[in-house]
Amino acid sequence: MIQCPKCGSNSIAYGQTRDRPNASYVWRSRTCKECGKTFSTREYTLEEIAKLIDEGKESVVDLRNQCDDLLADLTELITQYKSIK
Repeated sequence: MIQCPKCGSNSIAYGQTRDRPNASYVWRSRTCKECGKTFSTREYTLEEIAKLIDEGKESVVDLRNQCDDLLADLTELITQYKSIK
């Protein structure tokens, strides 16, 4: 179950959902119905998690790509936050 990182509530509304090409996760924007905090999650399948923890070379490259995607998401969220303020 998803909980708000600010207040701990599990009353969460879904926002945008983005599928990333060549990514092993689904990115979702969420908003807490209790306190209004907006945050995002990444949803992985168990099979994809198993691939990520595999110590083979492909997993390291995939993990690096995942980090690059996370940085891009964070940059976009910071830009959106600054435009709201």
